Amino acid sequence: MNQNHRTQAGPRFRRWGIALLLTAAVCGVASAQSQPPITILINTSPWLPSFKSLVSQYEKETGNKVNLNVVPFSAMIQKSLNAVSSKTSEYDILNLNEQWYSQFYSGGLVTPIKDIDPSYTLPKQVIEYAYADRWDPKVGASTKNGEVYGFPINGNIQLLFYRKDLFAKHNLQPPKTWADVEKDAKILNDPPNVYGFVTRTSPPNYNFQAWLHSYGGTIISLDQSTGTWSVNIDNAAAHQALDEWLKLTWSYSPPNYANMGQSDEISLMASGHLAMFIVASAAESNFTNPNTSSVVGKIGAAVTPGPTADARAPTSGIWVMGIPHNLPKAKQLAAAKFLEWAMTKPAELAYAKAGGVPVRQDVYEELAKDPKYGWWMQAVADSTPYIKAQVRIKETPQILSVIDRVLGQAVIKKMTADQALKQAATEIHQIMVKGGYKMAPLSSQ
Repeated sequence: MNQNHRTQAGPRFRRWGIALLLTAAVCGVASAQSQPPITILINTSPWLPSFKSLVSQYEKETGNKVNLNVVPFSAMIQKSLNAVSSKTSEYDILNLNEQWYSQFYSGGLVTPIKDIDPSYTLPKQVIEYAYADRWDPKVGASTKNGEVYGFPINGNIQLLFYRKDLFAKHNLQPPKTWADVEKDAKILNDPPNVYGFVTRTSPPNYNFQAWLHSYGGTIISLDQSTGTWSVNIDNAAAHQALDEWLKLTWSYSPPNYANMGQSDEISLMASGHLAMFIVASAAESNFTNPNTSSVVGKIGAAVTPGPTADARAPTSGIWVMGIPHNLPKAKQLAAAKFLEWAMTKPAELAYAKAGGVPVRQDVYEELAKDPKYGWWMQAVADSTPYIKAQVRIKETPQILSVIDRVLGQAVIKKMTADQALKQAATEIHQIMVKGGYKMAPLSSQ
């Protein structure tokens, strides 16, 4: 197995198929032994129906009850914080977004799995997405040596989606480098019929990180030998990344490029007006439904490009599920049994075929050969050696807010790229100093 499985990283299918695939999942991991009912806080999302299917099958196989409290994405963080701040959490499992799970890990607001089920070991085939499931309190970050605090449940990473029919027409291969993207975008750009390439600018932080990481950059970094943090967003790698990102944004996008949200990008592709773009892998379902897509069968997927093929760096955008600290032991154990069961291959395989985004490498590799799912599953399987993490400290929301604001100013040319990155570095450094981190001075970087 590639060592990066541990370090990094559709349509419904019939109920009888799910049942056959999941029957073996309960053996030894989540037996039919009676567990108390549990309640999961989860957001409305494209993968919610597949998660409901997973829950339904778990209930059928084990006889254990799972309730879902479904709320809008915007309500998730506050409801989660309220739950862990009360005497007893009303939820037994919290669905935590990558951009703010660190608040819950660092504050001890979710319980390490070893404290609930000391015998459990995470399967080696579960992709850890740069250790998003782990936390090391000594360094205040997700690290290889951290304890498992949460289970990845929705394995989103960035992929390049492209019009394979247009690429074939012009004898083009899926791009592996940013130079390839620019070359192909120039050939395919035919506005307003087809735009060569778009970047997500509203908000821009997640999209931009693919460029930043590919040039070897990071927003912040930790020297674990000294415990010193550095702000890197104003270094040479960041400048190269932003220059390339802005050039592609300005050159091949629609006139509303400064307000391009994820739904706008997806709509352009699904309506046949876009040649290629980078978005989270879960977007694949938008291109396979003939009721919502005019490009069914015409879309391909590939690893997110980089300055070279070896420097590709798709950024993760996952969800992890954690168990609140303020629960009775019996409820914590019941929650852990559900999550352990969900990590098994039969459960993950069924979850994928029900439209979810799995978190096991062997599931991606198996479905890569499937004519129905392989077109994008192969791209994810190929991406796992390259996956990079987003910022993961408790101040992440504040830091990304800074990135969004200054990049937004750069996109509309109210700031130069140099001004934007310098301003970001100054503000992020201030945030981390205020947070009590041991910081390298900006002048030394």
